[in-house]
Amino acid sequence: MKRKLLAAVALGAAGVILAVAAVRSAAEKEAEKKPAGRFVHTVIFTLKKDAPKDEEEQMIADCHDMLGKIPSVKHLRAGRPAEKGTPRFEKKDYNVALTVIFDDYDGLTAYDKSEQHQAFIKKHLPHVDTDKLLVYDFEDQAK
Repeated sequence: MKRKLLAAVALGAAGVILAVAAVRSAAEKEAEKKPAGRFVHTVIFTLKKDAPKDEEEQMIADCHDMLGKIPSVKHLRAGRPAEKGTPRFEKKDYNVALTVIFDDYDGLTAYDKSEQHQAFIKKHLPHVDTDKLLVYDFEDQAK
């Protein structure tokens, strides 16, 4: 009798483990369908002529220090125009470029509403020529 009871308990436990594994496997497969980091947000900043001399350096540092710490940010890159770029097509008529990668639009929304982003805007937007400000958002189309 004890053996049958132990066998039944063991079979029940094995069933629970298999069910959990199946659910987990389904969740993993769903996650594979949607690769992480598909939503790309790029901002091109041109500073006003009267911006402080160290504004570029401070903006780049704050991109990394303030914006890079926002939980929905998966990757962040910020910097000045490269010395060498794509021949014939490169543009160097800006001061700072920022590219931020999120999993999805909800990540961008969380970033946009975050205290760190709002503080960044308050600190740096007064020095940006908003007529030349460019914002590009797109979703990576990789399958």
